Amino acid sequence: MEKNLCVVCEYGWIIVGVEDGTDEEYLFTKKASVVRNWTNGRGIGAIAKRKYKVEYQLDPIGDVNIRVSKILFEIPCEW
Repeated sequence: MEKNLCVVCEYGWIIVGVEDGTDEEYLFTKKASVVRNWTNGRGIGAIAKRKYKVEYQLDPIGDVNIRVSKILFEIPCEW
């Protein structure tokens, strides 16, 4: 089963995608998107809920390797 994550990184980057493994240096994701914006007043945490996902503007970026040292926190998604 695929595990979707919202990854909040340094410098304000927010990436959602399917976790595809990790090593000491990188979190590997596939089908990733950058969260461009949202205007629903719910904050970034609501993106984890299936019913609110459509309220966020996502820009697809494909497969991305995120440097672990740049991750502030992760939000597991129910979708």
